[in-house]
Amino acid sequence: MSKVVFCEDDPMIQKLVRAALRSTSHEVHVAENGKLCLALIDEVRPDVVFSDVMMPEMDGFGVADAMRARPALAHIPIVFMTASVQREQIEECFRHGAAGHLAKPFTMTELRARVAQFFKN
Repeated sequence: MSKVVFCEDDPMIQKLVRAALRSTSHEVHVAENGKLCLALIDEVRPDVVFSDVMMPEMDGFGVADAMRARPALAHIPIVFMTASVQREQIEECFRHGAAGHLAKPFTMTELRARVAQFFKN
């Protein structure tokens, strides 16, 4: 079973994520801040991480940088979720090693499609 970690501090988006992926074959884990997310990633060893950019404790870029600094986690793709669609913000995501970008607000269909991209053979 594939494992997906979502790092999101907004409880409503956490509910959306769980609802959107409930009927899929993915094991979904959610953390509400960057520090907890990094610990969860270390424990679960997911196949992909989706992270909000702006969060308490540690932002999404901090999570990505910490992952890239650890050989056991460096290969895990990370997709940043952000309300910003400004070119500078998106470029910053890719400077921190993003495998993709998901603009907020997103629909359940968009989220399922983005997750599915990482599990196609």
